[in-house]
Amino acid sequence: MGTKLHLLFLLFLPVMASKSFGMVVESGNTIIIDQPVSQDLYLAGGTIVINAPVHGDLVVAGGKVYINDTVTRDVLIAGGTVVIKGYIGGKVRCMGGNVSLDHLLQGDLLVGGGDISVEKGCVVAGSVLAGGGRLTIYGEVKEDVRVYAGKFLLYGPVGRDLEFRGGTIGIHGRVEGESKLSATDGVEIGYSAVFNGPVRYWSPDTVNFGTSLRAGQAVRDENLAVRTRHWYFLGGSGALVFLWYLGMALVLIILLQYLFRPAFQRAGEKVYEQTLRSFGSGLLFFLGVPLLIALAILSLVAMPVGFFLLFGYIFVLLTCGSISSLVAAHWFSSLMGSNGKFWEQVGMAFVFFILLRLILSIPLFGVILYPILICIAVGAIALVSIPKKPSVR
Repeated sequence: MGTKLHLLFLLFLPVMASKSFGMVVESGNTIIIDQPVSQDLYLAGGTIVINAPVHGDLVVAGGKVYINDTVTRDVLIAGGTVVIKGYIGGKVRCMGGNVSLDHLLQGDLLVGGGDISVEKGCVVAGSVLAGGGRLTIYGEVKEDVRVYAGKFLLYGPVGRDLEFRGGTIGIHGRVEGESKLSATDGVEIGYSAVFNGPVRYWSPDTVNFGTSLRAGQAVRDENLAVRTRHWYFLGGSGALVFLWYLGMALVLIILLQYLFRPAFQRAGEKVYEQTLRSFGSGLLFFLGVPLLIALAILSLVAMPVGFFLLFGYIFVLLTCGSISSLVAAHWFSSLMGSNGKFWEQVGMAFVFFILLRLILSIPLFGVILYPILICIAVGAIALVSIPKKPSVR
């Protein structure tokens, strides 16, 4: 549990530290960094290419992300395609559809994605915690490897322990420490596989380890058995799912702040000035809009309007946590008498998002307080979004 909390802290650190250290911020459709950056770098865009050293933390949200040069400290990435070919002096926390690493990484690797590849020649000096559809490690990992995936193939050496829980695993490399393997779809042991530590495994069928065992026998352990097929996508990798959830929330916060910053600023001021009115408006929204949707759809004539309202209502329900966090960040800025900078407010909103999730987890009290806070935030957004009637003189 301590390791998971440590990894969560490492995920949050770059965002929280942005208030204390210098930083460079850029956003746009295509961003190319071709000059050295001596501070922390925060980027959001469609395609992002790093072709020059970054002497600080790197935080990126983009469709395609290419890191071709050095980053001296930690890296946090959320993207569709992520390719890392530069030296990373710290830790990498990455969430993407397709992820590829091909250089030296001095810290830990925490990664989630559809297809993840640690290429041949890549060295991870720390540990690897990975979850996704498919993971392949051709390179070397100096410390532990923990994987929750549909398919995992290991070709390179692992310096310490190996733990796998998922569908299929293929071992073609060397493991120096203890191995715990739980595979619902089978375990494949290649001719070049070597286990220098004890092995415990579970698979539907008995596994032939051949001559790969160098420290005794492999023991089939029923305690590692998985009773529900594909459990590793539904909850077995709870920490990774939670981290992925936080990463996507961060990306959504960045996008909402980028697109609707003035509205959130006015909503924060509205909460500061008229908290009770904001709560009443939010309560009216959540109770009244479903009634309007039903009436519009039943009337047939206004059916398109009803479906439009329905999609909007669903969007608000799905994103109300991020929306409320941004309103809270701007409310706090109003309270402190400061407008705040873009990334400072993003970081503050992310902290508020985590606090809201913690509040919701409190028995009884959280279930009551959380909806009240959501109503206040959404009500403030509704109030500032309604056009004012022109004054009549």
